[in-house]
Amino acid sequence: MDQFEQQKELYSFELKKEAGFGKNGEKNFEGVVTELQMQTYLIMRDFRRKMNKRGQEYGWPVSVYSTPECLWGYDVVSAAYKEEPEESRDKIFRQIGQNFPAASREAILKVLG
Repeated sequence: MDQFEQQKELYSFELKKEAGFGKNGEKNFEGVVTELQMQTYLIMRDFRRKMNKRGQEYGWPVSVYSTPECLWGYDVVSAAYKEEPEESRDKIFRQIGQNFPAASREAILKVLG
């Protein structure tokens, strides 16, 4: 999380390198990132392709991570702290229903768990 004090977003490969994971470094990058996502400290903001030196995109899209505060603002994020879990769940269901109107409640429950 320290990496996001200076930068608003990082490609996954940048985060891995800057946080000291990889060859001869810390292990379990995917597990650590997953844990931070489960705790809602970190979100996957986008998928983007890398850029070469000429500014041209190449390769497969790569995940871009950010904090919820950088995406939506501190006030919006902190306002949700006082919500009851049921209220948050209902908001998530409504949002998914708006984005995927053909999805049944059962299908949404299956995805969300």
